[in-house]
Amino acid sequence: MKIQLAAVLLTVLVTQGFSLTCHDCNSLRGNCALNTTIECNRTIHSTCRSISVNTVIGASESNYLISGCGGCFGIVTFNSGLISHYVHTTCCSSNLCNDDVKPDIENSTLNGLECYSCYAVTEIGCNATTDKVKCRGQQDRCIHTSGHSTGVDPRTFVMKGCASDFLCRNPGALGLFRYEASAGFYCCKDGLCNLESRNFTRSTTPGPSTTSTASPSQLSSPLIMAVLLVFLRLVL
Repeated sequence: MKIQLAAVLLTVLVTQGFSLTCHDCNSLRGNCALNTTIECNRTIHSTCRSISVNTVIGASESNYLISGCGGCFGIVTFNSGLISHYVHTTCCSSNLCNDDVKPDIENSTLNGLECYSCYAVTEIGCNATTDKVKCRGQQDRCIHTSGHSTGVDPRTFVMKGCASDFLCRNPGALGLFRYEASAGFYCCKDGLCNLESRNFTRSTTPGPSTTSTASPSQLSSPLIMAVLLVFLRLVL
């Protein structure tokens, strides 16, 4: 009997030690009721996660919240003037600690950097404009990228604008916004340095280190779907 009781107690302790309870939510309305939880295996996900997504297309804006198990990749932000995307993840390691139920507000403080901006389907169309956009918050790089979209209506794209250092160091993060930089990807730190198309490179200047514990490829499936749903909500 004592041996059986010890075995039960050991099982409970081991299970508790390797499990983590997190709030689980997917909300297109930008709020979570915190009435659903999920059990995570600590050997796979050691933290609870909250993800705030903000998408602006023209005059329309939408927020999306995701919470559950997973790692963090910090802030991914891009602004072409017409279209801007902002994704922020926060993580914590105790049970039900991801109770942040409000959309994260992007830092709107201008940081002094200015970049050429455009969104077009061809390089010629993008080069036909010399529009500019003022960068804000963690958008400390100018970006010039081209490739194809991976959404419900695939097409080529060329984008210029402001971007965060994490996006510049991880071109695959464009997948969060349904883009694949298959033709070109260039980031630079000086003002208005993104006028011309460059070869496929990552950021050419060093930036601040990141505390990211996960890459977008490790967590993109639910998040990509979330951004796609936000996009459809804005354009339909």
